Amino acid sequence: AYMYGFFKNKRIVLYDTLIQQCKNDEEEVVAVIAHELGHWKLNHTMYSFIAVQILTFLQFGGYTLVRNSRDLFQSFGFDTQPVLIGLIIFQHTVIPLQHLVSFSLNLVSRAFEFQADAFAKKLGYGGPLRAGLIKLQEENLSAMNTDPWYSAYHYSHPPLVERLAAIDDDAHDKKRE
Repeated sequence: AYMYGFFKNKRIVLYDTLIQQCKNDEEEVVAVIAHELGHWKLNHTMYSFIAVQILTFLQFGGYTLVRNSRDLFQSFGFDTQPVLIGLIIFQHTVIPLQHLVSFSLNLVSRAFEFQADAFAKKLGYGGPLRAGLIKLQEENLSAMNTDPWYSAYHYSHPPLVERLAAIDDDAHDKKRE
């Protein structure tokens, strides 16, 4: 399931897998919808959209800097400044930054998932959300408990074990109150 859109044009999309897996327990489907409503209520879609716009602007600005740098082209042995060569140079120089940005965006996305889970739990759907996540995990056959650093770098969603621990954590709820 996911949510998209802004203002009056928001939509929640439910995959048929979710509906088939949770067909005997409508509360699980409602819990997943509550999770997606958490993304809406907490403006996660808007924050993600703004972040992508800023990154796109920075990429165009970075390419412009590379494209207009005569010294950079000369250091690679070019007397002229071909557009394609400028693009290749830019792509190779920005790779380390892309890794850092990707890692940062994954950390933010994972935090958003925990927040949306907490929202659903606050509405009273902690148990059904937990059950629905387990069913979806079984259907997707993805790794349940990966290395935390590997997961943080490669996955935009936290592994099931971390999400279930956060849903079950009552101490976290008491800190927020």
